[in-house]
Amino acid sequence: MPRSPSGPSRGLFELGRRLRRDPLALPAALAAASATALILGAALIGATIRLLPWALDPTIPWSTLAPFAKSLLAVAFEAALMTGWPVGWSLATQRLVERGEARVLASLGESPERTVGRLLPHALLLGAMLVMSSTVLGRDAVAPGKVVNALLADGRASCAPGATHGVPFVSATWLCPPRHAADAPPRLVGRAPLGGVVFTAEDARVSDDLRRIELAGARLTLPTGEPATSVQARVGTLVLRGLSPWARASSLPPALRAAVVTGSSLVAGCAAAAILLRARRRRIGGVGAAAVGAAGPLAALVALRALELRVPESAPGAWLLLFALVPPAALVAVFVAAALVTALPERRRADSK
Repeated sequence: MPRSPSGPSRGLFELGRRLRRDPLALPAALAAASATALILGAALIGATIRLLPWALDPTIPWSTLAPFAKSLLAVAFEAALMTGWPVGWSLATQRLVERGEARVLASLGESPERTVGRLLPHALLLGAMLVMSSTVLGRDAVAPGKVVNALLADGRASCAPGATHGVPFVSATWLCPPRHAADAPPRLVGRAPLGGVVFTAEDARVSDDLRRIELAGARLTLPTGEPATSVQARVGTLVLRGLSPWARASSLPPALRAAVVTGSSLVAGCAAAAILLRARRRRIGGVGAAAVGAAGPLAALVALRALELRVPESAPGAWLLLFALVPPAALVAVFVAAALVTALPERRRADSK
């Protein structure tokens, strides 16, 4: 006979045996892993498409592209894990109801909340992974702005008479002075993200997340609406906002982001599973269950992004307290999605003739 493990190994052995016997915990873990893998695959395809034009540009070395790829990977992994977790729970709970095991548990006196509590062991693991992805990878999310600032400085310093130097990721170009005016400073030429206004500047600096660019000695060409007419403007310092951000807002601490993301996913997953258990007398298909599970994380991501883009870069102060509204937004979205799904005509199995 095989010997029974002892000490700490025995505790892990017993935990694994209980999980194998549990009608919900192991299926939910497998469903969460599968949903996360599928969402991550789709997110990585989108990130690859976004990086592909620069990856094929021979003038951009991998050392320059790597911080941008790492930022996109961090965001993709975080979003996939945050969404796949509740979706997996919802699908596993829906199958538990379909098989009739949810009614059996209820007949034995087990409440939906206690059934959801069966998910605690692997919830701790997934929560730890989500915290690490938001904290560890989030520390390097501001690197793209630093790389672009270095590219701006290098392009300006290496200007040769009559040459041009393109700056990737901000769609701007250094125009070097002609040979007959070699003492003139180079000018950065680009197009504003909003309105398509053409600008030139003596120098530029971007924010860490690439959503803002500060121009020094800027000149703008503003259209007037009249044909063949325009207005020339000169300003000492100009700040352009609205560039596409690559990462989280630099003023949001990684620990706060990890807490918000993990809490939102946990709230959404638990609420979705509990709602599906309470609605066990209705037949909700897998698509409906997945919609209920995904509604909370998607609402949380939208709310989180909207707040991040508006956080003041200096002295955010009480503004950070608004991020406490993200988990409630996820909870409300779950209830709204569940109400819509249960309001649909009930799915019935085809009866025999």
